[in-house]
Parts: sequence; C-alpha cells; structure tokens
Amino acid sequence: MHERCVLCGLKFEREDGYWVGAMIINTTVTFAAFLLVFGGSAVLTWPDVPWMAVLLVTALVNLAVPIVFYPVSKSLWLALEMGWHPLEEAEVAEAARHASGETRP
Repeated sequence: MHERCVLCGLKFEREDGYWVGAMIINTTVTFAAFLLVFGGSAVLTWPDVPWMAVLLVTALVNLAVPIVFYPVSKSLWLALEMGWHPLEEAEVAEAARHASGETRP
C-alpha cells in the first residue's frame, strides 16, 4: 500500500498503530464468516453432518477471508475513523503540499 494517496496526497496511516482498527474489523468479519459457514453447514446437513468436509471448508474460509478482506477492512477503517475524527487543517495542508509536489515538511 502506498504511504499517501497518489491523487490528493492524504497520508493513509494517520498515527502510529493506526491499522489496529482495520485488524479488528478483519478479525470480526473472519469470525462471522466462520460462524456462518460452520453453523449453516451444520444446520443444513443435520443430523448427518459431514464433519471432515465442514472442517476443510471452514479452514479454507478462515485462511481466505482475512487475506481477501484485509484491503477492504483498511478502507472501511479509514472511512469510519475519518467520520469520527475528520482531517485537521495541518493534515489537509500537508496533503495539498504533497499532491502539488512539494517535499518540505
């Protein structure tokens, strides 16, 4: 991922540890996908649940979802966090400076 938006110059990681929120969103979505697949397959095939197939499918879901969803979780976290904590004037000025090609701090 780029450090800044190539169009507007916005710095994506606004502070140290910024992406912890994205990891929490990603973990939550992965857990929800696991519960949906595990619970859904158990309910749909009850009473003869094919446990080995359920294990394999849920393992694949738990491997794939965090990898596929991580970029989305970063975008979602950035959008949510900017809604709660809008850009400050200094961040807007720095982004504009960066977008115009100036490199001074």
